[in-house]
Amino acid sequence: MFCKLLNDGIVGVLEKEHSISEGQAGFRKKRGCVDHVFTVGRIIQGRKRAGKPTYCFFLDVKKAYDTVWRNGLWKQLSKYGIKGKMWRVLKKMTECTKSAVMLDGELSKFFDIEQGVPQGCTLSPTLFQVFINDLLEVVEAVRKGVKVGDTETSVSGMLFADDFVGMSDTPEGLQLQIDAAKKFTDKWRLSANVQKSAVMVCNENKEEPVEHRWKWGIEEIAVVDQYTYLGVEIAKDCSWNAHMSKVAEKGKARAGKLHPILANRHLDTRIKLTVLKSVIVPPLEYAGEVWEGNKKVVKELEAAQMKAAKTILGCSRRTSNAAVRAELGIQSLRSGRDARKLTWQYRMCGMGEERLPRIVWEAKWANKKRGRQPTEWVKVVEDVWKGLDIDEDETLETEGLQGFKEKISVACAEREEQNLRKESKDKEGLEVYGMLKEGIGFKDYLHGPMDAGTKLKVKFRTGDIGLRERRRRHRTVDEEDDEFKCDCGFECEDRVHVVAECPLYKKEREVYVTELGKIDGTYREMFEAWNREERMVAVLG
Repeated sequence: MFCKLLNDGIVGVLEKEHSISEGQAGFRKKRGCVDHVFTVGRIIQGRKRAGKPTYCFFLDVKKAYDTVWRNGLWKQLSKYGIKGKMWRVLKKMTECTKSAVMLDGELSKFFDIEQGVPQGCTLSPTLFQVFINDLLEVVEAVRKGVKVGDTETSVSGMLFADDFVGMSDTPEGLQLQIDAAKKFTDKWRLSANVQKSAVMVCNENKEEPVEHRWKWGIEEIAVVDQYTYLGVEIAKDCSWNAHMSKVAEKGKARAGKLHPILANRHLDTRIKLTVLKSVIVPPLEYAGEVWEGNKKVVKELEAAQMKAAKTILGCSRRTSNAAVRAELGIQSLRSGRDARKLTWQYRMCGMGEERLPRIVWEAKWANKKRGRQPTEWVKVVEDVWKGLDIDEDETLETEGLQGFKEKISVACAEREEQNLRKESKDKEGLEVYGMLKEGIGFKDYLHGPMDAGTKLKVKFRTGDIGLRERRRRHRTVDEEDDEFKCDCGFECEDRVHVVAECPLYKKEREVYVTELGKIDGTYREMFEAWNREERMVAVLG
């Protein structure tokens, strides 16, 4: 509690004096990873559209928090206005740290920790911000950054805690930035992990490839085609497809590892759904405010979520995604990304004019590059607004972030409902939803474990039943047999027949009718008097 109060005091002083650079977004209020990922991506894409190359340097600082030079930290604190009693308390807290090692129940002697900031302490991120903040100043002093569109703003580098990215419009300028960063780390006793650092050349002229070799001191820095920056794969071709494919593969692998849980028939379906929402989906949505890809990678990403969802319901891979989402009450990942993008736009509207995300968003970029261009964020957002069929200007004027989110959530939910109705009308096997007239929402019959009877009901409702007409397409019935004839002898094997009257499914149907009687008083006599469609709704509804 004391550290939190002390940290609030330090942050108050730093923010009041605007001591921390605009380029530092780590552990600051109303800032995050998305700020920098959006800024870097927008600059690279905008400069590509203008036919200009961008040279990026990604610096990995080795054991940054553990190697902070404490005498240097105290100097920096004083420089940025942290003085008097607060300074003395911080100095005392950081210089009097000891540790011991426990092995097999034996505790070693305590020894002094002479460098670094306390592990896990609330103060540590703020102290490190102060310590490394001058890195941006020395890089900007080189004056070799990139101009942002038609604005007067030039960006040389950005920091998120210890993650640094430098940007220049020439290879020589980037080397000068690297040299400046090297001098800073040497002066303040930090070490670079050169093997994990990299240079990336975006929009390189293929006819005149860059032969420059960048160095950190005497060590050569690797030149890469893509780099994972703050958890997002940034590619030299300015496309997010590589990132989305990578995320999709990891999502499928994660669903595979969790298969024993998701497929456990003894676990309540609600528990398995919680695993899906809290473990599998969040990594698939991370930084979705920024990226979007082509139809192929979007489909791959959706498949990662649907793999887990279909495992929960015991469905086959061919089951309709829309029906599965409707049964579990979940939305497509696309809806989640769309909501995030519009929320990000709303947040940028409320940012100060000095904020980098707002500057690169509002900047106008020349269009001199011919050929295929990457999908720009602004165009993606325009399409999202059109797809939701709500007024952009009116919605953006909503008072309060929560109110805005609620409006967008309602609009996305309505679009999902429309897609479900359209698919249940047009797609083979989903006529059930057209008859049940049910929307998207976790269905009551799924409460509890997924037993054999519940699985069969899921198959009936979602159209995941291998009816004769479907089997014929895969040549698993005799060519001479009537394409639509049921194995019971009925002339037309459709889902209404199978669910409502087919004697082959009599046992399952009796179970459903009995359970239905317990719930709402419907009796077998009433069931027998209903027509085929009414029976199916009674059994599956």
